[in-house]
Amino acid sequence: MKTRAARMRFFFFLNSFALLLLCLLVTPTSATAPHVKKTTPVPVQAAAAATPEQSVKSETKTAISHAQKKRDSVQVSRDDRRKVIRHGKVKISERDMELLARLVYAEGRGEPYEGQVAIAAVVLNRVASSQFPDTVREVIFAPNAFSPVRNGQLSTKTNESARRAVADAVKGKDPTNGSLYFFNPATATSEWIWSRPQTVVIGNHRFAR
Repeated sequence: MKTRAARMRFFFFLNSFALLLLCLLVTPTSATAPHVKKTTPVPVQAAAAATPEQSVKSETKTAISHAQKKRDSVQVSRDDRRKVIRHGKVKISERDMELLARLVYAEGRGEPYEGQVAIAAVVLNRVASSQFPDTVREVIFAPNAFSPVRNGQLSTKTNESARRAVADAVKGKDPTNGSLYFFNPATATSEWIWSRPQTVVIGNHRFAR
């Protein structure tokens, strides 16, 4: 009996020891740090660009940039495009010609047709001269250059005669022989204008260099 009891105690002890050993092997005896997957750092700017708000702004900026490039590639409209005339010395657009016709109408609507051509020729001669601005608009609106502009009475109207006079002057017709000035002796008050070398008298105007 003792031998059988001893054997049972031995097997019980052995089973207990085996169970303890199994528990030690299965259960970790120390905590380990979790494994962290290494990733490439994302730049701050790139991360910010990934946000919805920044993405919208980026797309908007890109669209504006494309629109700007497209607008810059568009040529100037036909009305504003200046062409070289009068032996390459003057550039004028159709809009300039219309403005010049308004001045001719304001200054010379009571003058003979040749006098209207002469007024347009004076403006073009000034554009070609180094003494004056190099565009029709700048010449016409120069301070104290023409009385209708100075008095704020530059007409918004014109007529066929004034337009034809401008067209003839643009083609090279110049009854003034290269004059840069004209004045009406009945109304001129400037002593300086009388000192200029006079070239021709057409209608009520005298032309001078």
